Amino acid sequence: MIKVTLNDFLYNSGILGLIRILDHSGINYQKEGNQSILFEESALENFENHYFNYLIDKYDYDTSYSKMLNYESFLLNYKQHLSDDKQLEHFNEIIDNMKRWLTSNSYTNTYRFLTEIDYFFEVTAKSLKKISKKKNETFEDIADQVKETSEKLLTCIENLKHPQARHYLVARTLSYQIVQGFWTNVAFLNSTASKKDLYIEYKNYFTDAVQNYLETKKNEKKYAKNKFQCATCDNTMGKLNEAFDLTWLQKTGVDAARKSSHYWDHQRDIFICPVCNLIYSCVPLGFTLVKGKGIFINNNQSIEQLISANLIPLRDGENELTMNELEEKAYYRILDVMDQNVESKKQLEIDNIQIVKFDKNNESRPYTFNILSKQKAALIVKAKKDLNYLVGKYLKEGREYTDLYQEVIKRIYNGQSFYDLLNKLMKLYISGDFKNLAAIYRILNITNIQFEGSVHFMRQVELQEIRNFGEKLREIYVNENQKNKINGILYRLLNALKVKNSNKFLETLIQAYSYKKIEIPKVFVKALSDEKVFQTIGYAFLLGFSSNKQSINKGEEK
Repeated sequence: MIKVTLNDFLYNSGILGLIRILDHSGINYQKEGNQSILFEESALENFENHYFNYLIDKYDYDTSYSKMLNYESFLLNYKQHLSDDKQLEHFNEIIDNMKRWLTSNSYTNTYRFLTEIDYFFEVTAKSLKKISKKKNETFEDIADQVKETSEKLLTCIENLKHPQARHYLVARTLSYQIVQGFWTNVAFLNSTASKKDLYIEYKNYFTDAVQNYLETKKNEKKYAKNKFQCATCDNTMGKLNEAFDLTWLQKTGVDAARKSSHYWDHQRDIFICPVCNLIYSCVPLGFTLVKGKGIFINNNQSIEQLISANLIPLRDGENELTMNELEEKAYYRILDVMDQNVESKKQLEIDNIQIVKFDKNNESRPYTFNILSKQKAALIVKAKKDLNYLVGKYLKEGREYTDLYQEVIKRIYNGQSFYDLLNKLMKLYISGDFKNLAAIYRILNITNIQFEGSVHFMRQVELQEIRNFGEKLREIYVNENQKNKINGILYRLLNALKVKNSNKFLETLIQAYSYKKIEIPKVFVKALSDEKVFQTIGYAFLLGFSSNKQSINKGEEK
């Protein structure tokens, strides 16, 4: 039996990836205690196929291969009747894409392994030409060309449907699209292996090494003399040529051959065994990924909780999730697990659950980390509706876009205040450079929710009342044709909030009310007693005073 035990985030994502492969392939494993799994050596038989089968079944929908298969319905229609310029443009786009994909290096280097398919994809691709319609031509005049090209493309797609084409072409595509973001330079991602069978390369480098090592381990007397300890597990090795390092993992480990100064007396003393090497190869399968970005919830309290926390869907019906939506579902998955445990009266401590985000395009720092504590989790669950609204909402400043959802989540993680963001958005709203007042209200609501249970908290009805005061005062200025004075008052109030000067804020407010000979609401006296309450009351009033009622999406607000 092979035993693996939870460790750091990278190793844990590898264990989760391994579990997913075993589950997908119907291979049994068993849990030992809370943090270990055991599986038979026989699970390694045909493991390279199990590895890629899981990868393909999970991610093939976002590959050029699947996109080509999806062209079939369009081509069947265009073959019968192509009737306008928009359809012709799309038809030529299909031709261009298929030609580009079928002649790419990843495809041409793989065709040699499609031994069961008697078809030359590259020859067909190179013969493809876009179809043009001259000014004096009708769509009937080019109908034969369209039909001929459609039939050629449909024949190509029919051959792509062969299981062997999917087996190799999608595996090769995903090796670059998914795996290479996490590790490279070994097995099928070695620079010399681009034209080799990637299944065999994986087997030779990872699986065979484990099987050979396990054979030597069976000699107990010899194994007891091993002196090289694996840095991750309890395994030992007798020779350095049995050991591996972590330099092949992206931005991880030290190249002992080139950077020996990292080790004491330049002597390499950190090794991993072949079993752990195999586990690390499964890291990409432990993350949930969308468009080169992904997330992994390192809930390492137990194997069961690690699996449960990472049951995150990639799609919502027919639609692929964005990274923000994926992250959102990941948080709520954790919170759902919490709720289930509370309902079943089980104790669940969630302090210090590590949220690991991955970005393939960030070459210097592909992994970023946040900690989800009980307090932060409670805030996220209480603010769920407001956070949902912020998904997909952006602030544009020049050519720069700020993702409001990410800005708020970042502040929740880091325990930062939201007031600087509120001030910035209000200022941009007043100047006309940001129009989503409802988003500002949502952020103010999240700001207030974090104070629930403390003296700083204000009930929703109180916030709404303060907003109403602002709206009513604005209406008075507008009705008396003094709308031009509103922005001046707004900027003075906003500046007072920025520097947390409650006296200046109240002075400006008194002047604004006195000018109209109206009594100032007593609630503003409360703003003098507490800095956080002052900020909350201040921004609530500004939201009302700066808006006409049509500027707030009442449905969202409700």
